[in-house]
Amino acid sequence: MHQNKKSKKIKKFRLLLDSAFARPDQFPKLSKKVKLLHAVHSLGLSRQAEDSHIYQKAIEANCFVLTVNFRDFKKFIRQGKPGVIGIDSQLSNEEIDLTVSKFVSGKNPDGLWGKATKI
Repeated sequence: MHQNKKSKKIKKFRLLLDSAFARPDQFPKLSKKVKLLHAVHSLGLSRQAEDSHIYQKAIEANCFVLTVNFRDFKKFIRQGKPGVIGIDSQLSNEEIDLTVSKFVSGKNPDGLWGKATKI
């Protein structure tokens, strides 16, 4: 008799790239690991969109915000709402792709809900 072993499937992160980032196709590793949206290219927001507007769109899309503008975004976070993930503004697209891919690997997004996390 065989027992069905259900492996715990880890939820995929949903990330909304702030308007400062390149198009999602510039992050191939990350695109394979997460659902990746872009404030401008995916949601049609202006490059000059206010941080509060971007965060509101993240809530509507159920996405964490990935930003280099960590300090300004973390003030919008509310319990039970998507979190914010901040990274160094000096990273190249390739470094962002690798750093964020490593960060989300094996993590459950539920553990970061409503939190500000700097990587």
